[in-house]
Amino acid sequence: MVSIVTIPHLVPPREYGLATMSTVVFGLAEMFRDFGLTSALLRKGEVRPEEATFLFWFNCAMTLGLAALLALAAPLTAMYFREPLVAAVMLVSLVGFVADGLALQHRSLMGRDLRFQALASIDSGVTLVQFVATFAMALVTHDVWAIVAGFVASKLLGAGLTVVVSRWRPGPPRWLPGARSLFAFGANLSIYTVSVFVSLNIASVLIGRYFGPRDLGQFNRASALQVLPLHNIVSPLAEATLPVLARLRPRPDLYRRTYLDLVRNLNMVVLPAAVLAFFAARPVVTLVLGPRWAEAGQLLQALAPLVAAPGLGYAANDLFITQDRSAELRTLGFLELAIRVGGALAALPFGVVWVAASYSATTIVVVLVRIAVAGRTGPVTFKDHLAAIAPAVPLALGVLLGCGAGALAAGRLALPLAGAAAAICLGGLAAGGLLGAATASSRRGLAELAATVRGQPVED
Repeated sequence: MVSIVTIPHLVPPREYGLATMSTVVFGLAEMFRDFGLTSALLRKGEVRPEEATFLFWFNCAMTLGLAALLALAAPLTAMYFREPLVAAVMLVSLVGFVADGLALQHRSLMGRDLRFQALASIDSGVTLVQFVATFAMALVTHDVWAIVAGFVASKLLGAGLTVVVSRWRPGPPRWLPGARSLFAFGANLSIYTVSVFVSLNIASVLIGRYFGPRDLGQFNRASALQVLPLHNIVSPLAEATLPVLARLRPRPDLYRRTYLDLVRNLNMVVLPAAVLAFFAARPVVTLVLGPRWAEAGQLLQALAPLVAAPGLGYAANDLFITQDRSAELRTLGFLELAIRVGGALAALPFGVVWVAASYSATTIVVVLVRIAVAGRTGPVTFKDHLAAIAPAVPLALGVLLGCGAGALAAGRLALPLAGAAAAICLGGLAAGGLLGAATASSRRGLAELAATVRGQPVED
């Protein structure tokens, strides 16, 4: 959060847009790096040493091969976005991409072994170093190279720490008997992840191409604020979900209860947060980032529904993976790609804000489709999902009423930005708390969330 608040005062929107143009390409390459084999192995109850070794060498080969392709694609990417500097940004960023890929298997095994305290320590140190490197360079250059410096420094440090802390060492490279089944599962999963990645990033690709780096920079900062709950709350929980569900698969009742507990706890946070983000986006972003980022506040308002999307179905992918349903994921990927790309193209003539709003709307649609398909078979049904979401609804409704009243009062009293932001946020939190406390299901959900945070069992 400190990085998001401070760096934009030193680096203008256009420079963020230039960095995002290369980030999209690197993100696509990351989808191919392990070809879905990591998830193919993690879905199993046990991973043999020879399987982990095979995957390590496969990741290394894929990382180096993709790095070569990215180097060749750098000039073409710059031509597509009509920004020559993007090629140089990509070539320098390749250092971080390669380092991250070589440590991918070490991190995956740490996650499978549930060593989340060690992973959290590594990630905390990496985040701090990335901020310091970016901030220091921004004080000097005030351009895209500050963002690149933070990216490369964080990837190098993260890879080094992961390899050292994991204490795992691969054996000599050799072919793995039975690898064909892993590749079959991984191929389906890769098709899905690539389809989802393209559909998730189509907005950035179109904005960068047709509106330029400045508007893309505004969209990038709005997206960064929107994904704060995802990175800080959802991602750590979801990282633990796959290895845990893989172990619980032979016990359907416990498998189902564990998954629904995650969904219920997530929604108690992200559903009210989405409502709060919608109302508070404009005054808070302008107040914190400054007037030149005013468009980012409008874009964050359009992206606010995405804050709720992870609670609806972020971990639904793990249901497919742990139940060996990768073929269904592949088909879903094509469907989601068509929905999101179609929505973005339809909104393109109306401007950047409409593209962002279309991105939000189509994401909610595809998440609902995903959990509906996931619930067709297996221990967790679509009705189970809806029941797990229900306790958060009164809380979100209270936030809606409180934020609306706060916004109305701020407008009538002509409050300054700080006063308007305070009125909206405090009104939303107060009304959400009151209505949540007055509803039995919400009280129960809040009690479960508090017990989970404290690491205590929930009493009936």
